[in-house]
Amino acid sequence: MRSVLTPAYRAARTVAARRCPSSSSVILPSSSAAASRVSSASSNSVDFRRFKSSLPLPEDDHEIESSSSSSSEEPRLDNNTSSTVSDFTSDPLKAGTPSPWAVFDAWGAGEGIIDPLSDEEEAMLSPEMVRIPIDDEDDGASLPNESDILATYDKLLKRKSSVHFGYPYNLMYNHEELYEFMKYSINNLGDPFITSNYGVHSRQFECSVIDFFAKLWKMEPDSYWGYVTTCGTEGNLHGILLARECHPDGILYSSRETHYSIFKAARYYRMDAKAIPTLPMGEIDYDALAAEISKNKDRPVIINVNIGTTVKGAVDNLDRILRILKTLDIPRERYHIHCDGALFAMMMPFVDWAPEVSFRKPIDSIAVSGHKMLGCPMPCGIALTRKEHVKKVEQRIDYLNSVDTTIMGSRNGQAALYLWYSLRKKGIAGIKRDVV
Repeated sequence: MRSVLTPAYRAARTVAARRCPSSSSVILPSSSAAASRVSSASSNSVDFRRFKSSLPLPEDDHEIESSSSSSSEEPRLDNNTSSTVSDFTSDPLKAGTPSPWAVFDAWGAGEGIIDPLSDEEEAMLSPEMVRIPIDDEDDGASLPNESDILATYDKLLKRKSSVHFGYPYNLMYNHEELYEFMKYSINNLGDPFITSNYGVHSRQFECSVIDFFAKLWKMEPDSYWGYVTTCGTEGNLHGILLARECHPDGILYSSRETHYSIFKAARYYRMDAKAIPTLPMGEIDYDALAAEISKNKDRPVIINVNIGTTVKGAVDNLDRILRILKTLDIPRERYHIHCDGALFAMMMPFVDWAPEVSFRKPIDSIAVSGHKMLGCPMPCGIALTRKEHVKKVEQRIDYLNSVDTTIMGSRNGQAALYLWYSLRKKGIAGIKRDVV
């Protein structure tokens, strides 16, 4: 499939390259299949090979100009914020990135597409038909039975899955061997490394998952702590909480194209937060970041580094951000770096020539989704941090015979089991095969 870059699109990339000539960041497509980029040494043209979930390129310059010229009302700014940096502390509106989800997969239409439900089947799943009777006068005799409702719902899910497009989920998985365990109420309440009074848990599998990712991201033995979360958002909430506890008066800096959960965390924890402009390809504007940090050197620096933004798949250049901190003479004890790797953190270690994102560098926490790259029938994720940070939120809960260190109290032990199973079945070779 041939793709052509318009002059305006190519000019935007040139401007970005001139602004950050030393940048080695990698921009990955918003799909689990990594798109390849081919550069010609004999010309300035760049050929992008688009995959099924890639967005089409603009047809002409007018489309680019019209999209860039459209603007909404600017958020209110505080007195200490430049005119180009939105202050989400004073105005939380529009925090995060809009995402074009749930688009029909026209490229995938074919024999695998399941027919839509009939009107009668649609009615079977209406609120009136699935309601739960609550009083003696309404015994539910006029309602369809549960088996018929579930059979129709199964057909609906098959239909929706057959045209699944937009969300970066890996739907190629088979966990039939684990179905037997769904009859157990597996609850990993409390800290994953400290056994509680509740005996029906999957802590041994959860700890194995955490050990795997600690090695993947190059953490020293006994230096890390983590747990299996409900999703990438929970991992971000936990990472930003630790940052706030380590630096109560710190300012959170993140790009405007950051996932909404980062700014939600700032609102939950009442943190000052700055939304930094982005470069054309979606990564953070490093000059704007440096200028904003320079204006607030009297306060600690908390930075969220995006390892794959929601829409553009942009990866912030961690090395360049660290150079900014060094240039501004920000000591290690005065900054905290969280990496939102929900989309690509599991892929980056297997991408040739990708910049290294690991705990060998001065980062403090990382969050990743488990249901995206690995594939899992339930939302889940992993939060990983340095062990000394989690001590700041640890509280002893006597009746659990454990400690409270996580966002949630009761935690889904099934998710840990499913992640462990996927990692064991795939192995490093299988994950790399999925990536490349």
